Amino acid sequence: MNSVIRAHAARVRAADPLVGGQYELFGAGDLIEARDAVGRASVERIDPGSMRASWSPLILHRLQARVAGPDPEAALGALLDRWVAGLRLDEPDQALTVSWPSRDTTPVRALAVRDFAPIVAQTVHRSPTGVTAAPGVRRATMADLETMARLYERLVAYDAQFGWVTPRPSTPARIRDFLATEVLPTEWCWLAERDGEAAGCVIVQPPGHSGWIARSVNAAPVAYLSVLYVEPSVRGRGVGAVLTEVAHGHAAAQGVTAMTLHHALPNPLSAPFWARRGYRPLFTQWVRHARP
Repeated sequence: MNSVIRAHAARVRAADPLVGGQYELFGAGDLIEARDAVGRASVERIDPGSMRASWSPLILHRLQARVAGPDPEAALGALLDRWVAGLRLDEPDQALTVSWPSRDTTPVRALAVRDFAPIVAQTVHRSPTGVTAAPGVRRATMADLETMARLYERLVAYDAQFGWVTPRPSTPARIRDFLATEVLPTEWCWLAERDGEAAGCVIVQPPGHSGWIARSVNAAPVAYLSVLYVEPSVRGRGVGAVLTEVAHGHAAAQGVTAMTLHHALPNPLSAPFWARRGYRPLFTQWVRHARP
């Protein structure tokens, strides 16, 4: 097992030195092995009334996979087959997910031919720079809770069309709780305003709050850009670019050396926008929705 993990990590590092976390299998779960492959399988059941429930199916089957040998595609395919054969998929609102280093392309055909699709990209920006202030952009405060909540709800509704996010009955209340107790008091938040109206927002988790994702990036300190939303009426006018510039400038002033974020791959606007801002793929989340 250790030799497979070491060989896997060496191959991934050669493809992308920024990818972190490949030298071990994290967390709890069942160990699965196949020829030249090892993985850890886990299941997460998400409370339908939680904030987390808006951002994924309610039952997530995850596989952390490490593959080596002369045919990484065959090794990954054998591991996937063994994993899927042992799953119970007789409940609604389930999905299978595998996060794979984006530049390690050799094995990914094994996912595609088994009906997994690339749904979410985790992207990274090294050494972000920007401005610390811009006309029409200001820091959000607790007094902006309702405005931020309204924009956040619209983001969830917008992202739902791409197949991974689901607005739920609990979503509005959970968003307000989340903003009031976690985001506005401790994270970096800005509002863009045009003609006296809220036009968009950006939220960044500072390094002290982004440890959950920092190990995926071989750089430090890392900040996580969790939200960027611009109202449809002002899209294409540079609002998103200015919000990102301000977030980058503030992060750089705080010593951040890498920014990371997730965006929906089926959204035809996301990848070009983030590439223009200096982001490039780090991991790709491959997903297969389960039908009971």
